[in-house]
Amino acid sequence: MTFRVELSRRAETDIKGIYSYIRKHGPADPNAWKNGLEQKLANLEQFPEACSLAPENDYTREEIRQALYGPFRIVFTIREQRVFVISIRHAARRFLQNDEIDKIK
Repeated sequence: MTFRVELSRRAETDIKGIYSYIRKHGPADPNAWKNGLEQKLANLEQFPEACSLAPENDYTREEIRQALYGPFRIVFTIREQRVFVISIRHAARRFLQNDEIDKIK
């Protein structure tokens, strides 16, 4: 079964912000980071259920999963044939709160 990966507006904003931060502060190549992220997102098209449940899953009705990409968490949910990416955030940041998840749905 193949899934379609969709990004929330928040996830798109997260990507732009991370890219900009890497470009300004290095030392990584922001284009390499973005290409790797795109590959990781493409991998979610095949087996998103193989990813672990995210800590956010404990306080929401919708199943929330995460995929790790370096020090970042790709937080997503599976809706029928879609992988809906809620946020992409550094693992050191606090977990998404329930009201933040509800705003994105």
